[in-house]
Order: sequence, then structure tokens, then C-alpha cells
Amino acid sequence: MCARMAGRLAAAPRGPCGPWLCLLLALALDVGRVDCDQEPLAPIYLPAALELLDAPEHFRVQQVGHYPPANSSLGSRSETFLLLQPWPRAQPLLLASYPPFATQQVVPPRVSESHPQPVQWDVRAVSVEAAVTPAEPHARVLFHLKGQDGPPGSSSLPCARLHAAHPAGTAHRACRFQPSLGACVVELELPSHWFSQDSTTRAELAYTLEPAAEGPGGCGPGGEEGAGQQALPVGSVELRPADPPQHREVPLDEAVTLRVPDVPVRPGQVFSATLLLQRNFTASVLTLRIKVKKGLHVTAARPAQPTVWTARLDRFKGSKHHTTLITCHRSGPAGPESSPLELSKFLWVDFLVDNGTSGGVAVTRPVTWQLEYPGQAPDAEKDKMVWEILVSERDIRALVPLAKAEELVNTAPLTGVPRHVPVRLCPAPCHGPRSRGGAHAPYLWEPLHPNVGYRIN
Repeated sequence: MCARMAGRLAAAPRGPCGPWLCLLLALALDVGRVDCDQEPLAPIYLPAALELLDAPEHFRVQQVGHYPPANSSLGSRSETFLLLQPWPRAQPLLLASYPPFATQQVVPPRVSESHPQPVQWDVRAVSVEAAVTPAEPHARVLFHLKGQDGPPGSSSLPCARLHAAHPAGTAHRACRFQPSLGACVVELELPSHWFSQDSTTRAELAYTLEPAAEGPGGCGPGGEEGAGQQALPVGSVELRPADPPQHREVPLDEAVTLRVPDVPVRPGQVFSATLLLQRNFTASVLTLRIKVKKGLHVTAARPAQPTVWTARLDRFKGSKHHTTLITCHRSGPAGPESSPLELSKFLWVDFLVDNGTSGGVAVTRPVTWQLEYPGQAPDAEKDKMVWEILVSERDIRALVPLAKAEELVNTAPLTGVPRHVPVRLCPAPCHGPRSRGGAHAPYLWEPLHPNVGYRIN
């Protein structure tokens, strides 16, 4: 319409007021032309409603100022949805309705899944140990189902099989996910010939998922055929030579030194402390007085050189403390001469921790040592040394956070509701109860803090 009005103005006859009239009409037509450009016709699109079902966390996404999307038309409708959680089992439904008509379609799985599994689960694998030794050759891996509020039941939970690859061979173990937390732990014992005496080597860890088998064990034998097929990496573990014993030395006086273990002890465990003498020690009698609290006992005193020294042990029980008196007598000549200041093993003292001493938490138990022998410095006779023993029912190796989701999308600006992900923090102790097939059942289902919230404002 604007274009037709502009053509008539150009053909109008010129009169006395022709130029001024033409100018006014031209300005008016320019204004009308601008109005026509700024007010386009509303787009025509199919007025159907699209709704996403069975998706717990999702948002409808659209470009600001553009609705409906540019690719919508009278015969089609397009919408964009953002899904915050994967759907390993139940798939969302897309419902399209145009009254009185309606239809629905299952949303297909993510096409970006590069490692399809026989059982479609979203699994997180956590390696507990970074290094192992011949004394403790177990590689432990925790498997946890992510994004699950509650697994449907033990009958549908899969098995996770751990594969360890080393230049000296391969090893395999499996565990089945437990319905309580949707998790399980594999404790794989690495063969002794994998360890070198003088160097550190590595073993690569990977895992596969497989359907559970019939029977109480729940997992098939597995083995070599599954190691390279659809295996997902876990990481590597170092195989180190034997570590030296962990201990520390404390001098009782100028001639006698006490060597004690520097590791936590567990209830029911027997451990030893060692007394060291200088080679130039000349006294023929040595008395050691040890005072302990209830729950800790001195069980034996063993001379390191029975042909040179004898030891007699006497116990005295009190209301709060127990006192042990160890009297040592020289019974023979000393060994070959060496450096006078060199220390030699003299006496082993064995201790026993009662069961239930720690009450489920780590506690310290003091042990008081007092040394007496002829020729000792007068000031040293009154000196007492206190050694604190750490008693713990579990040797915690790692704290593993079990989260429902590893990613958090901050939708608070859109919804006004703060986002949070509950995290269950579980301790991974050194040893767990052994179950069938070499796999260890979940030994860490005692959360330290059931709900730890990480909040994004």
C-alpha cells in the first residue's frame, strides 16, 4: 500500500502550492513507510503444545524475543529442552497435543555415548589406593551408580568387573551392585610376581559392566574375554617394593633408646616395642617400669640375646592403671666388640589392645616408661617418658564422596530456588570382609556425614 501511494504522488500536477503540498505528502508517506517496516505481521505457526514427561529436572529453552522458534511453521512446531540428568533406565516421553488430538514419543538415549554397555547404567569408578606393596597387595575400586534416588532391586542390578593389566600378566575380579546404596567394591589381590625388588612398576585398571548371573554370588566367572572389550579406564596403581617398617626412636637416657611403631593399632592386635642399648653399656641389672591404663596390657618381655640377658616380668594391677616391672640380669659376656656408641637390640616388649577399647572412634592410650640401673645419672632416675598409642578400629585409607550428580547447573537465577546436591561421605578402610570370588562386599556403608551440601549462591 505504501508503494502505490508513492507512485500517485509522483504523477500529481504542479500547481501554485504544488511543491509545498508534495513535500508534506512525502513526509507523511515516509512516516507511514517506517511504520510499515516496524510492525510486521505476527508469525503463523502450529498452536500445538509440547510437554516433556518423566524428566525430573529439565527446562524449556528459547531465545529472548523470538517466540516461537524461527523454524516453526503452520505445519510444524519446534521446541528446545535442557535435561540436567541422564536417563539410564527410564526414558522421558515427549507429549504433543493439539486438541482433540495428542501423541507421544520416547526420547532416544544420548547419541554421544561412545561406549555402549550391555547394561545401561551411569557408573562412577573410584580407585582407593594410589600405590600397593607386597605387604598389602590389594587394589580397591569403588563402583557407584550415579543419578539414582533408589535402585529398583537386586534382581536388575548389574556386575562390575575390574581388570588389572601388567607386563607380567592380567588379573580380574567382579562385584555386584548392592541395592542399599547402588554401589559395590572390588578388592583385587595382585600376584606377588608382579612386584619388583628394586623398582616401581604400574598396573592399568579398567572395568566392564555385565548382567548379573544366577545364584547367590551374582557375577559370572568372566576373565580374559572381557578385558579388552568395551573396557572403561579407571586409572593406574603403582606397585612399589616393600616399604621399610614405620617406627620412631626416642631416647630414654644417654645409653638406652626406645623404638616404637609409628602406625595406628587396632583392638585385638599384638605389637612390640624395642629397647636398644649402646655397646659400651656395663651395668649388670636393668629395671624397666611400664605404666598403662586399662584396655592395654604388657604380655611378654623377650631378650634379643637370651644368652646374654634374662628378663623377669611382674604385674601389678591398680584401680585405674596397671604397672609392669621388667627386671633384666646379665647372664653372659657381651658379643663381639664394635663401635662403643653403636646401638644393639636388647629387649622386645609385647603389648595387647583389648577389643572394644576405642569404642568405634580413634583414641590415644598413654604408656609411661621409667628406666633404672646402677650407675645411671641421678637426674635420669626420675625421668619418665610418655608414649601415646593411637588405637583405631579401622585404618581409613580414603574418604570417598558419593554424590547423586557430579555436575551442578546453577538454575537459581531462573527459578529463585538454590541448587544443592546431597553428598554421602564414606570412609574406605584398609581391610574389609572377604566374600566369594575374591571380591569384597561393601565394607564402608557407615557414612561419616550422611548429607553434606555444596551450595552455589
